[in-house]
This record gives sequence, structure tokens and C-alpha cells, in this order.
Amino acid sequence: MSNSKKNKSKITISLVLIVRNERASSSALFSKLPLKSVDDVYVIDGNSTDGTQNFFKKKRIKVYEQTIKGLGEATFEARKQCKTKAMIFFHPDGNEDPKDIKKVAELLRAGHQFVIPSRMIKGAWNEEDSKFFKPRKWVNQMLASLANFLFNHTKSYVSEIVQGFRGINLESYDRLALDKSDCTIDFQMVIRAMKNKVQITEFPTREGHRLFGETNFKSWETGKLELKMLIREIFDLATYPKL
Repeated sequence: MSNSKKNKSKITISLVLIVRNERASSSALFSKLPLKSVDDVYVIDGNSTDGTQNFFKKKRIKVYEQTIKGLGEATFEARKQCKTKAMIFFHPDGNEDPKDIKKVAELLRAGHQFVIPSRMIKGAWNEEDSKFFKPRKWVNQMLASLANFLFNHTKSYVSEIVQGFRGINLESYDRLALDKSDCTIDFQMVIRAMKNKVQITEFPTREGHRLFGETNFKSWETGKLELKMLIREIFDLATYPKL
């Protein structure tokens, strides 16, 4: 067996389902999750009150409840519970395409460090692409441009900064020393990856529409938090890797 094949066989992957009151959408999407593409699967639940936890427990999926609120805290709990060598974060609300889980897993096993399905590159589809005005997409692209200009020292432009659907190996994740407990964790992960020269691999994905309920993250409030976090990442020298 070649060294490359040996390395691939050693990369085990956990699928982490991040949920909060997603009973209906989880039920609608569960059969579409390619669970055989990963080695483990578990749920990080943000204190759901609609039966989400019971749904997954009946499916014999491990459920870990957050003790502290926030998307970042869910990410930290996911890392704490991970027993494999890589993680894929997926939110079963309808926005993210479950078919792409298999592709993310394949890229991680091929040795890619940080994989993000992008809604912003050629061949992709963003939910605002059918509209003339695309404020959310334009803001994301502006922030991505700033991040690339300020922190990215590779030839590969990173187009997707806040897509929560992503995969990363634990060795790379631990290098990032993430500390944002709120919804800015995804953007911080990209910025810290750029700072630490962690390879980011993108491929086009199609963004769907949320199946049930409303998002927990309002665009205007989230945008302000993202900008505040970006400013800190620029000027706080402690956020840069030590030479």
C-alpha cells in the first residue's frame, strides 16, 4: 500500500450536527445524510425545546447539550466530544446541501486541511442569486475581500467566510486557538486559518432555503458582530501566531 493510501485510511471523520429547535427540518433531512461517508456522528444541541434531542436519540445518534449558549460554544463542545481526526460541521435546517457531506469527507481523507463548500464561486448558488438586490451576499463578499487582503498570503482566494458547513482536521483546528463564543466563530475560523497558513479548499455548493421557522442569526446584528471581530483580528497582536 502506498503512503498516500495509508494516510487516507488513517483519517477518521465525525459528522457534527449543530441544532437548536430543528425537530421538523431534522426529520425531513435525516434520510438524506450520507452517514456511511463518515466514521462517527453526533449532535450538539443548543437547548432545544421542540423534541429535537428525542428525535436524534431515537435514531441512536449521540446528543450532547451545550452548557453555554452561542454558536462558538457549540463548536467548542464539538471539539471536546470529537474522537476522530477531523470534523464536518452541518446544520440540518435546509440551507446546506447534505449531498456535499460526502465530498467534504473525501477531500479531508485526501489530505486537505480545511474544506468549505462555497456559495460564492462559479458553479455555486446563493439564495439571493435570483434577486436583483443581494445585500447579504454583497456584504459577505466585501468582508471576504477584506480578509483576503489583510490575512491571506497564498495564491488561493477564499470566497466563503461565514458558511457554517465545513470540514477541518483536528490538527489544523487546534492551531487556530479560536475564542469567539458567538456567531462570528465561522468567520474567525477562516481568518485564523489564513493567519496560520492552514490550507483552505473550496468547491461550489447550492444554498437551499430554510425548511421551517426563522434563522437564529439576524443579518444586521450578525454583520455588526462580524465587523467588530474583524477589527479585533486586525489590531490585537495576541490573535496572530507566535513567530
